[in-house]
Amino acid sequence: MPFVKTIFVSCFAALLILAATGCSSSGKGTNDPSVQTNEAAKPVTLTMYFKCFAVSDDDFARDFAGPVSRKYPHITLQKIDCTDANQFNQMIVAKELPDIIDDGITNMPILLDMDVPTDLNELVRKYEFDLGAITPQILQFFKQFGQNGELYSLPRTQNVFATYYNKDLFDKFGVAYPVDGMTWDQYIELAKRLTVVERDSRYYGLQMGYFNRLQTQLSLPFTDPATGKALIQQHEGWRSMFSVFQTIFSIPNNRPPAAGVLYHGLNRFTKDRNVAILPDIFIGQAMDQFNKEGIGWDIASFPVFADKPKTGIGVFANGFVIPKTSKHKEEAFQAIAHLLSPEVQAEATRNGNMTVLDRKDIKQNFLANSAVYRGKNIPAFYYNNVAEPYITTKYDLVASNAYTEALRQFIFGSKDLNTVLREAEEAANKAIASERAK
Repeated sequence: MPFVKTIFVSCFAALLILAATGCSSSGKGTNDPSVQTNEAAKPVTLTMYFKCFAVSDDDFARDFAGPVSRKYPHITLQKIDCTDANQFNQMIVAKELPDIIDDGITNMPILLDMDVPTDLNELVRKYEFDLGAITPQILQFFKQFGQNGELYSLPRTQNVFATYYNKDLFDKFGVAYPVDGMTWDQYIELAKRLTVVERDSRYYGLQMGYFNRLQTQLSLPFTDPATGKALIQQHEGWRSMFSVFQTIFSIPNNRPPAAGVLYHGLNRFTKDRNVAILPDIFIGQAMDQFNKEGIGWDIASFPVFADKPKTGIGVFANGFVIPKTSKHKEEAFQAIAHLLSPEVQAEATRNGNMTVLDRKDIKQNFLANSAVYRGKNIPAFYYNNVAEPYITTKYDLVASNAYTEALRQFIFGSKDLNTVLREAEEAANKAIASERAK
């Protein structure tokens, strides 16, 4: 689920450092690779590829190259810009993979199929990193991609979610603003009052992002790891998730104009400005335009299910991968380790990259350096807990595509839920069989 500046940013995440002091008196190391090696510090340039999302030169210098060069003057980080979807395959063909890849963790099956990632366990042991410093749900999710205990990626940043709302529309229709801790049912009731058609103007009470937000919130697996078969009929949570979408879009005049834009609530909220409520991923700088135009807005915590209070979205995280082909694995690990240290993570969090370290003191400073979010309800982003991770398999993407289309058909078609779920499972299993046959 790579991180996106405009829509996704999907998937991001971080390792390390002793949770409390990192003192060697505990019997563990200092978690400082620079003091655990006797090798001469020879100048080295490491290439870092962001697959596939944009990082500006200024942000790269501030959040990546700068911290590393100050810690390790002999290490230079060089950014490789993402240009198109075929770029990574071209790197593999040309045998020009970078030294570090920053990618959404759910893309790991693709990297594993290409035999790209190094198992980082040896380096973790060598430098005595404390994996327990990471938020447990995030670490658990990252670890499960190793079938035999391998650790192929170290989490760097966790994407956060909240409910964005247009205060001007709430004021226009005389509706009280939402507060932290509200349920999906409560938001749906608000949406009924905020969905209005006036002459040539149409206002949507509540619009949605991609369906995997709720899928992770309910910890729903796509496929069975033992059989590789689809599980959409076997878990009651899928039925609950489809029902929530149906209830939201059954509100008169609240359904999107076409099936193809069902998950495009972000565009309607930020560009069309005719959406009152948008529960979705951190939008980032896009809200600056609201500020410039004087549009009132704020955030509240992401909606929760009534029987799962304080349970927010699951793991949407980016992580660092060191390819097997890198000639500088030690230096790459040193660079990554420092980027995942509490001091660097603290500043990154202040700049809008939520830490994956299990540190409340760091999380509470999220967006502290942001002028765009100044005065907003920033604690809403970390009000909920991270949902327990779902079990992944290499066929999740195939099944997800089938489920995505099924939900579109359910919202815009005439079939009942039982039929839609049955047909979604059949379509997913057919697609999985085709994938296996390749």
